Amino acid sequence: MEDRLITLATDHYTAAEVLKAKLEGAGIACFLKHVHLIQGAAAEGVQIQIRTSDVEKALRLMAEWKAEQEEAEKKDIRLIRRILVPVDFSGYSKNACLYALNLASKLQAEIKILHVYYAPIVDLVPITDAYSIQVDMDINLREIEGIARKNLLEFVDGIRSAAREKGFGHIKIGYSLREGIPEDQIAQVAHNYKPGIIVLGTKGKGEQNSDIVGSVVYRLFDKTRVPVLAIPQHSVYDTSADVKNIVYATDFDESDYVAIRRLMGIVSGFNVRIFCVHVSKDGQKTWDQVKMDALKDYFGQVHAGIKVECQLLEGDDTVGQLEEFTKARKIDLIALTNRKRNLIARLFNPGLTRKLIHQSSIPLLVFRA
Repeated sequence: MEDRLITLATDHYTAAEVLKAKLEGAGIACFLKHVHLIQGAAAEGVQIQIRTSDVEKALRLMAEWKAEQEEAEKKDIRLIRRILVPVDFSGYSKNACLYALNLASKLQAEIKILHVYYAPIVDLVPITDAYSIQVDMDINLREIEGIARKNLLEFVDGIRSAAREKGFGHIKIGYSLREGIPEDQIAQVAHNYKPGIIVLGTKGKGEQNSDIVGSVVYRLFDKTRVPVLAIPQHSVYDTSADVKNIVYATDFDESDYVAIRRLMGIVSGFNVRIFCVHVSKDGQKTWDQVKMDALKDYFGQVHAGIKVECQLLEGDDTVGQLEEFTKARKIDLIALTNRKRNLIARLFNPGLTRKLIHQSSIPLLVFRA
C-alpha cells in the first residue's frame, strides 16, 4: 500500500502548530497545509497531514492527549480552594483581604493571611563583646517577633469580624507569620500551602515607598508560578459590583492556553464577560486574526458558559491602546501572562507596571508562563 499523505485534522494556525509539535515529539512526521489562503485574506484553516502508516498511532495519541487535557482542565478549576493573602497591615492590605473573601465565597475556598517581618542582622563584633551582643540581639529578635505576632493577630481578628459583618463568616481564615525576605517567604509559603491564587494589595498614587507589599509585588511575579492578583489601593471593594468585565491581553504564545484555562477556573463563580485582545502591528493583522480565531475557539472549549469577545486592536502604542480599551469597555480586571522578553517586557516593563498599579483602579491578574 502506498504510504501517502492524509489529512488528520483541520484547525486554526496556533492549534495546528501545537498539534504538529506534539506529533513530531512522538516521532510522527507532520506537515501543515494552509486552506484557501489568498492574498489579503486569512486562511480558513490549516490541515495537519501525516503519512497513512502513522494514522493509527496518531489517533491513539490524540485520544490520550484529549483525555489528559480534560482532566487537567478539571484539576485546574478544582485547585482554586486556597487563597494566600500577604499583608503589611495597611488599609490596602485590608482591601485585598475583602477581595479575597469575596473570591473565596464564590469558589468555596479558604484563606490564609500571611505576614512576613524582617529582623535585621547585626554586623560582626569583636570576640570580647560577642556574648553581650548575642544576648541583646536575642532579646531584640524576640521583641520584634512578639510585636509582629500581636499585630498579625489583631489584623486577623479585624478581618474575621469584617467577614461576619459581610456574610462571609463561614469562610475559614487562617494565618501564618514568617521572618525573612518578603518575596522569598511568600513564594516558600505558596509552595507548601499550594494556593490557587495569591491576592495582595498595592499602594496607590502619592504613597510613600515604605510599605512591604507594594514593593514586593513586582519581584513576586518572578518568584512563583501561582497566579498573582494585585489589588490597587483605589480599587474599592463593593459586593454589589462583582467583577463583570475582564480583558485578557494576549501575545499569542502557547502559554496563553494554560493561562486561559486557569483564568476560567478563577472566574467560574462570577457572571463575567471576557475580552481577549491583542494590539496588532502593521502588516501582521492577517495572521494575528488567524491566531485570535484559534484562541476564541479554545475559550469556547474550556468554558462555553462564559461570554467571550476576541478583538484585534491596531496601533504602535500598545499600552495606550490597552488603556483606551479598558476605559471604553469599563474593564474591572486586566489579566496577562508574564513572559521574559515578551508581553511583560514589551508592554508592562517595571515603570509601566508601577504606573498601572499605582495610578489605576483596575486590579491586575498576572500568570507566569
